[in-house]
Amino acid sequence: MDAYIDFCTCRAWLLSGLLCCTVPALGQSPSAVAQKATAGLQSSPSDIQGSQKSAQGPPADALSPTYTGTGRDPFRRPNNDPFRDSGKLREPFRPPVTDLPYPDFPTREAKWREIRDRRLDQGQPPPAESEKYLVEELTVMGIYSTERGLGALVKDRRSGATMFVREGSKFWNGSVVKIERAPRTFGVTDAQVVGRLVCSEIIVRSNGTLVTKQRFLDYIPKASATPTAAQ
Repeated sequence: MDAYIDFCTCRAWLLSGLLCCTVPALGQSPSAVAQKATAGLQSSPSDIQGSQKSAQGPPADALSPTYTGTGRDPFRRPNNDPFRDSGKLREPFRPPVTDLPYPDFPTREAKWREIRDRRLDQGQPPPAESEKYLVEELTVMGIYSTERGLGALVKDRRSGATMFVREGSKFWNGSVVKIERAPRTFGVTDAQVVGRLVCSEIIVRSNGTLVTKQRFLDYIPKASATPTAAQ
């Protein structure tokens, strides 16, 4: 009986010891337990500072102080670059536009004969003799009245050949637009101009365009020098 009492007494002491160890843990609030559970997921101040350093860019001494244009859109046109001086852009080279020279007289005469022969074979009238010559090669020898109106006698200064022309007559590079005759000056101070041929002159440019200019052939009967053509 005493042994049983001693056994019960020892058992009671053992149970009381176990309760003392487990009661503090069971007596904690749920918030305290949650804080301890999530303590392992929170970062330390040193970890936060390390993440901030990794998010920063390169140091200032590693950057170039000058603009190089790198890193921009490669398909963007250079003219749209806001940092590029538009005054330094080079324009594409364009050759200057000049007046093309006319063929020499032998070439023009050979072409005139070819046209004449072809027209004669086709039963058409041949081209006029004046169509071999350039406007600037001619000198006015006289202006006359005819049944068809005014006409002019012109001479080639190179060969001395003469031909009679009237309004509408054609040259290699132009035609007679109008023949004027009047007993007054046409703006010439040292000679009396009594007649004038107003001619159209066709000029071919190096870019393929045709330009028509007006040229005056003045008739000065008593002029000692060769009359000049006024443009």
